[in-house]
Amino acid sequence: MLTKNTSFALKMLGCALIPIITLIIVMNLRSTPSFDAVSGQSYPWKSDKWTLVNYFAEWCKPCLEELPELNTIATTGDLRVFGVSYDRLENEDIKGLIARHGIEFPVLKTASLEGLPFSLPAVLPTTYLLSPEGDVVDALYGKVTREGIDALLDKHKP
Repeated sequence: MLTKNTSFALKMLGCALIPIITLIIVMNLRSTPSFDAVSGQSYPWKSDKWTLVNYFAEWCKPCLEELPELNTIATTGDLRVFGVSYDRLENEDIKGLIARHGIEFPVLKTASLEGLPFSLPAVLPTTYLLSPEGDVVDALYGKVTREGIDALLDKHKP
């Protein structure tokens, strides 16, 4: 009788652990996500570099005006830069936007946006600064400048 009860208890314990283990796996995956760009490349959210995530729209004049500055920042290689279409366009439409405006940094697929650690901004352009650990540490509202980015980095880097 004791063996039957022990067997039953072990089965129940096993059943109880399955959702807990699943939750741990899912939480671990969410803490180290990767995001897909319309180019087809996948990028880990955590990095050895600081990251800028810039929300933009084609109808937003300041957004278009800051693109050359963001291209320059992205090509220097000291920061990662990602773009996000505020309008949640289809991938082909985003590719057209990239070509029309000469965007030289990765723009995330709309499908990748669900896992972002921040919500859709109320103001455009908005640029989020993320630490190498993937934590959102600050936001810039309005046009990005290298001086503004450097000031934010000075404020947050140890």
